[in-house]
Amino acid sequence: MKKKSIIFLVFIAIMLCFALTACNNTPPAGLTSEQEEFYKTWQSSIKDKTPITKVAIVGSHDSGISVTTSAFKGMTKTQDLTIGEQLKYGCRYFDIRVNKKKNGELTIFHSIDTSGEKFLDIASDLIQFIKTYTTEFLVLDFQHFNNDSQQAVIDAINSTGLVDYAIKNNSELSDLDFASSLTVKDMRGKVIIIWGSNQANGNTYPYLFRRNNDSCTIENAVLDSLYNGDDNSKPSEKFINETIPKYFEHILNKEKGLTVLQAQLTAPTLGNVKDLENGHNENMSKFIRSIEQNAERLFKVNIIMRDFIGSDLEKSNSILHLNLGKKIVKDDCINNFEKMTKL
Repeated sequence: MKKKSIIFLVFIAIMLCFALTACNNTPPAGLTSEQEEFYKTWQSSIKDKTPITKVAIVGSHDSGISVTTSAFKGMTKTQDLTIGEQLKYGCRYFDIRVNKKKNGELTIFHSIDTSGEKFLDIASDLIQFIKTYTTEFLVLDFQHFNNDSQQAVIDAINSTGLVDYAIKNNSELSDLDFASSLTVKDMRGKVIIIWGSNQANGNTYPYLFRRNNDSCTIENAVLDSLYNGDDNSKPSEKFINETIPKYFEHILNKEKGLTVLQAQLTAPTLGNVKDLENGHNENMSKFIRSIEQNAERLFKVNIIMRDFIGSDLEKSNSILHLNLGKKIVKDDCINNFEKMTKL
């Protein structure tokens, strides 16, 4: 057999190995009835007057890639739970990337994968949750669009009724100033839709708020989520020691708007995301706990984005506990909040 053929067969074998090892979901962490109620309603414990930019919020990376038809599941699958299920573990920020198929169906995509959750299913889950739990609010970050799906997503937001729960800027304020002025009370029972496209500019869609690009070079963006693939591809400890400080430097310098700390690692070519997260999870959660010891970072930290929400409770608890350090938990809720989020 020729050398090239052997190399090709080895490559195929590696690909199959990655695909097969990533097929099985890790069971989510079990919840008592008390824990389930807490995670579904944790924002009810936050003081009404708190700006939403000051709340520590659990976020998920590539939120809709819990199911996938990709042959390369291990390289693209970033969640085991659907967005509807992640809500039950306290997640309130979702990184949503939508592809429009040739038949017009909208599905979530991640890189080479274009068959994650169906967007209409996601919209239904979000609406049901926010209708039921009116103390809560959600941040929906539409980061990327594939195959010119922007208008189709807007149409779906309207047709499903999700738009009825979307905060709208009908004021004279700029979108950045308006979003920065929003308090938890203003947002209860609502979603804020962050949009990675220039359709968010202007008055046509007052419920779309412009997000920044990965390098954060767009002025007056409502949400910054600084990301550098090379930085996020570093080994766990090196990422925490070298990259996180750079990301925090940007967050500390942003005067207005929402911010996302991208705390997940990026898998190298042929890498398995689950294996990568398993080696990073404990390190990252410990670091998040340590933010309480740094007053400047604690004050400014907002959304923290993780892979595989629900794989363990500490992933949510380490983030939520920061709200106690921020002193934005209602006095009569402090004891229970501490009990539910303690290490």
